[in-house]
Amino acid sequence: MNPPREPVNPFPLPGWESTPMRPLRPWHRQEHRAYYVPVDGTESAFQQFQQEIGDLTGLLEYGRLVLVTGESGCGKTALVNRCADWVVGELAGLGMRGVVLDLTGCLPADHELSIDQRAVEVCDRMFDLLVDHDALRVEAADRLAGDRDVPRRVFPRLGRSLRAEIALIVLLPSPNELVDEVIRYARVFSSAKVLFLAESAYFGPDEVADVVRQLETWVPPITLYVGPLDPGDAQRFAEDRLSRHVAAGRYPGLSDDAIELVAKHCQSIAMLQRFLHGTYQHKLGSGLGYSEADQVSVEDIRAFLNTKSRNGLGNGP
Repeated sequence: MNPPREPVNPFPLPGWESTPMRPLRPWHRQEHRAYYVPVDGTESAFQQFQQEIGDLTGLLEYGRLVLVTGESGCGKTALVNRCADWVVGELAGLGMRGVVLDLTGCLPADHELSIDQRAVEVCDRMFDLLVDHDALRVEAADRLAGDRDVPRRVFPRLGRSLRAEIALIVLLPSPNELVDEVIRYARVFSSAKVLFLAESAYFGPDEVADVVRQLETWVPPITLYVGPLDPGDAQRFAEDRLSRHVAAGRYPGLSDDAIELVAKHCQSIAMLQRFLHGTYQHKLGSGLGYSEADQVSVEDIRAFLNTKSRNGLGNGP
């Protein structure tokens, strides 16, 4: 006789069970590749990226810059990580090794830095990661070590300093001074075999057009936009998560009224994940009505949001 299946929350990602709001990161966790759901325009943005970067010839010869824009919580980081993972796979098909350097959290959060100061911090931290990944030719590593905090000397020399079989995918911190900082990486710091990926919630159409205009005589940036949730996205996302975790344990379904409520009040994929994960966790904690025969209701969602409000985390519908 099989043991009873344990009650589980179906909304965390594999490996991120204790941190359910972390974005998909397939270049780090391969199982995340199957968890992308075509919502809020991310699928078309990803296809645009694949088309524009093509066979990687431009990346390998000149380097490329990708800028992902959209409002907070819309899935920009998940898209950036998907693009990085795809490039790693394409490079493997060419007999090369793609090394992803995540510099998104390398800047201090307690004070503002100028563009030059931010570039120095990024460059210095990047050198450590290059050494950790054994990505540099030995003689190049020795030569660059003295300039590790001089971006204008390190970045343009990166391509020829890398081992022959290696290309870099660099995840940059969100730009601070927007257009000027993006231009700096695209024009001054570009290098063969180096793909820069950056995201920003503060770039609007005018700023993107300005970047493209200023770089029209250089290698043009790939600009991708991720929008808010579209009609049907909330249900599509919920159905995906509820269907793929059946083997993990037991949990209730989601009533039509409940999905209609979250669809009405959730503008972004991050908000949708927060609502659904939080509601299921709250119901799981109550110990009541948590089996395949039950359904999460509007009342369950309101109960979670009332608790959230009492804890000072905001108000719900």
